[in-house]
Amino acid sequence: MHNRIIDGSSRLKPGMELILTRQIALLGTALLAKQQEPRLLRRFPEAMVEEAKGFDVFADTTQEQNLIQDLTEAEIFPLGEGGILAGLWKIADRAGVGMTADLRKMTIRQETVEICEELDVNPYLLESSGALLVGAAHGYALAEELNQKGIPAVVIGRTDRGNDRIIYNQDRRRFVDKPAKDELCRFFPNWKEQTQAE
Repeated sequence: MHNRIIDGSSRLKPGMELILTRQIALLGTALLAKQQEPRLLRRFPEAMVEEAKGFDVFADTTQEQNLIQDLTEAEIFPLGEGGILAGLWKIADRAGVGMTADLRKMTIRQETVEICEELDVNPYLLESSGALLVGAAHGYALAEELNQKGIPAVVIGRTDRGNDRIIYNQDRRRFVDKPAKDELCRFFPNWKEQTQAE
């Protein structure tokens, strides 16, 4: 089993692929579905809202992290507060590398799309515990192996030797900024305490 670096250094190097496991905004969607349930039920079928409320079952990624460590040397970054955009900035900043990522490749549940549209929430800034951002030298092979083992995974970007952190969305590009406030803060400022109490 490969040991994780815990001294603040990073395994992430230029030229590695960036992999996203599962989908973005899973825990954030679950919390919004619970907190905004009456409003959402006026707009969506009960079955869809119940499904979204259950996304918090994916929040613990220990098994996925252990599996990845068994498979290869990799930098593993559990997503969380601030969503995928915060995760991309943090993993690149900690390693001192540049990176590019494709917004269209970031997987997202349809329930998340619908709920975020209804509540005017940016899913890319939404609490994403349940997903991992993984940097690996042979990212496509790792993603394929994870998929074969039942863990959805897709390559969404690549690191480089530059300083820029760029996200592409078709022919548009934007720089990844320092992490912004999580979208959940707009709905309930004490959401962390609520999560810990459940």
